[in-house]
Amino acid sequence: MRLLIHLIPFVSLFPALFSSLFAPSQTTCSPHHINDNDDNSSLCQLHQFQLKIDHLVLAESIQNLTEKIDRIEEREKRIDDMAQKIHHLQSVLSTLKGDSLATDERLKALEEEVRLLWTASRKYNFDLHVLESKAQDTEDRLQTVASQAQKMADVVTEQWIQIQRLEQALHITQMRTMRVQRQLTRCIFLKFINNLSDDPLLKTLGPNFRSYFSRALHQFKRVFAEFKRSHHELQHFIKEKLEKNEFTAALANEELVFFMASALITFPVMSAWMLLSSKLTS
Repeated sequence: MRLLIHLIPFVSLFPALFSSLFAPSQTTCSPHHINDNDDNSSLCQLHQFQLKIDHLVLAESIQNLTEKIDRIEEREKRIDDMAQKIHHLQSVLSTLKGDSLATDERLKALEEEVRLLWTASRKYNFDLHVLESKAQDTEDRLQTVASQAQKMADVVTEQWIQIQRLEQALHITQMRTMRVQRQLTRCIFLKFINNLSDDPLLKTLGPNFRSYFSRALHQFKRVFAEFKRSHHELQHFIKEKLEKNEFTAALANEELVFFMASALITFPVMSAWMLLSSKLTS
């Protein structure tokens, strides 16, 4: 295309060249002919003017052609620029189409994810409603059980009060019974000792034996009185120690204190008696 455009000036010059080649043969006049015929001279001048006009027209045509060629080249340059821009725009459009496809796929994936989330949300709401219903049923049952438990607690409290009263009555009865038993035992023992001192058999054994027996009996009574006093002091001491401790305070009753004091007093005596008996038998 550009090669043809550059060849246009040479093609347009062909008529002018032909006219310039043939003009001398037609218009060249010798001095003889000029002197003879003025018409021929005028014709030569006219032809020269025609040549100048042709040259001017040719120059103007060449200038116009050059301007057209420049404009064509400028347009071709613009066309090339526009082609590059179109190519760039097509590339951008292809990229945008690719991005659009990726965006559409991402959008579809997000829509699917949203749908799944909505489904999960509805399921969670349903499960929450079921749990709330179960919780309400459980709360109602708990209230019923709590009411029944409160009623049973009232009954148990009343029965516990009755049991406490019975235990107190039983404790008082046991204390009275043990007190009577101790008094009865002491009376029987003292009565036995007094009867033993007034036994006719002792009277027949003589005054010396009776004197020894009376002194032994008197000493035994003193030992028994000391034993009784120590026993009471030991009971008081044990009861104080038990009441000082919060874990053993509930055990500080008279029966347990009496048996513990008796065990602490009789254990050394029994141990000494067993040791003495073993020594005597060996």
